[in-house]
Amino acid sequence: MIGAVHNSYAKGLAVNQGFNRAFTLHGTHYLRLIDNFAFEVKGHTVFIEDAVETNNYMKHNLIMKTMRSMSLLNTD
Repeated sequence: MIGAVHNSYAKGLAVNQGFNRAFTLHGTHYLRLIDNFAFEVKGHTVFIEDAVETNNYMKHNLIMKTMRSMSLLNTD
């Protein structure tokens, strides 16, 4: 819930065997999510929290083998 982050980015990160999402955008605007990799993550791998988040840019991210979770939200 950081608000507008015009010069911020998450780039070149790897999340392997995550137990609760890889990337969550909650109340965040103008974030760049570029060239990231997520493998075997439970729940929504990239989670846009409230749908009020605007102008975020996602490019060249690879998401593989997202797994169902029984302990997160019903939508996960």
